[in-house]
Amino acid sequence: MSEEENFKEKISETNSTSSSLPLSNFDKNYEYNSCVSINHFDASNFLFSCGVYNYFQKSEIDNILRNPILFHEEAIRLSDFIYTKNGIISNSIDYMTALPCLDSVITIQKKSGKNKIKKVKDLMKSTLKTIDDKSFIRDALHTEMRRGTAFYYFDVRMGSYDQNQFMTDCEVENIVEINEIGINARIVTLPWEYTKIVGKKNGRYQLAFNLRYFDDFTGESLERKLRKYPTEISEGYYKKRKGLVNGDWMLLNNDRTMCKKIKCTDSEPWGRSLIIATLEDVLYKDYYTDTKRNLLDEVNSRIVYETFPEGKEKGCCALSKKQQEDQHNTVKQAVMNKNSRGGLSFFSVAAGTKLDSIKVDTNLFDSKNESDLNNNISLDLGICASLIGAMSTGNFAAGQNNLQIVTAQLYTWIYEWQNELNYVINKNIIKDNKNKVEVYYFPTSFVNKDSFFEQMKILYSEASGSLSFLVASAGIDPDVYFNVLDQEIEDGIYQKYLPHMTSYTLSGKDEGGRESINNPTNENTIQSKSNQSNQMPKPSAT
Repeated sequence: MSEEENFKEKISETNSTSSSLPLSNFDKNYEYNSCVSINHFDASNFLFSCGVYNYFQKSEIDNILRNPILFHEEAIRLSDFIYTKNGIISNSIDYMTALPCLDSVITIQKKSGKNKIKKVKDLMKSTLKTIDDKSFIRDALHTEMRRGTAFYYFDVRMGSYDQNQFMTDCEVENIVEINEIGINARIVTLPWEYTKIVGKKNGRYQLAFNLRYFDDFTGESLERKLRKYPTEISEGYYKKRKGLVNGDWMLLNNDRTMCKKIKCTDSEPWGRSLIIATLEDVLYKDYYTDTKRNLLDEVNSRIVYETFPEGKEKGCCALSKKQQEDQHNTVKQAVMNKNSRGGLSFFSVAAGTKLDSIKVDTNLFDSKNESDLNNNISLDLGICASLIGAMSTGNFAAGQNNLQIVTAQLYTWIYEWQNELNYVINKNIIKDNKNKVEVYYFPTSFVNKDSFFEQMKILYSEASGSLSFLVASAGIDPDVYFNVLDQEIEDGIYQKYLPHMTSYTLSGKDEGGRESINNPTNENTIQSKSNQSNQMPKPSAT
């Protein structure tokens, strides 16, 4: 091998790049080039791989946006995922669920005697307390806002006692199906995967239940599951298993089912969740957030490069190959140690050496961009972004107007569930068409509650308004309030404990003021009594 070929081989082994230099000059010291790749833990692949596209295919999302009714299963699964993932959406739905006060009064059509009226009214109160009507309505609002449709069954029977006191992890997952001993009325949530609307009957939706729901259970677990479901459903499953009926879908008793759907027409079998309208902006925010994370990775993984001092000849380094290698390792070690906390890194370089890094544009981190995305998602939900702290600029009046709009929408949905409750309770508990009892929920929220109370107070004082409405608007059960008043009157509390005599409690016949002094010693008091100053007419009394 010639000397020139030997030199070329050495150049290839050391990754040297100086093709512009003459090969005949073998005494030159050429540059020592090095490419250092740092292998580190890529946190973005593990910690942040939780976007929508990591769990749903693009074709599924396209189908949901094109027809959320036809692809309702995918739409509900996607809505549940986004509700869990996106804080703006979950907080908005939670706040809307908690916003109504749900203060109520019980009304009755008086067509029978007083005893009968009291009996049916007590039945309504007892039923509402048993099923915890406020919790039920909040759950119904939450479910239909999150999934578009909510299915329930009003079950009336005595609770069955289960001798087995131990349950598996799978059995304790769905706590809403567990019976309590002695309950004769309860509301069972029907799984949306096995329930659907198949028509209308007397103006109410007719539901069907898929009995294949129980095929995944066997033995004691199947018996336990059947006992937790309404008798109508469990008996239908036994008939199907014995071959007495054909088909998997069973029509449920229309007088015991409750169903409502939102953001859809009456003819559509499924509703649309509030989350579907935000899908486009949520996907865009995911993309924006992923881009920021990638940019952050670039910022945290800066590329630092070193330029050796140039010699007298163009393209030739002033340092020898050994000097270049030593300086490169020294600078590399100092730069790498800079990432650790504490300590001091010091090194020397030859004159003319330059250190620099590849700059990364960080304008994407401007908080205004994030705020615009949050505003768009809030706008899709119909909630002012400033109400949920989503970094939005807005005035107080706009926020108040938005709250009124949100409250109006909520009480439209509450009115529908109020009608559902009144229907099933009268059909299955009251069972008296001549004395229908209804619960009425006030259109009040925790924002307008004070103003509504003022309206009831004005009606009571100026227009012979209802005392029951006035008390209920304060969030107090009128019956409890009146019972306490009756007890206080019976105990004679107002006669035993009179209010202290003040200018506000004294009447014209009462004697007030300080006790008179028979033998005064104060000179001013003596003069006043002599002149009878207290008996003289005052300007304010004339």
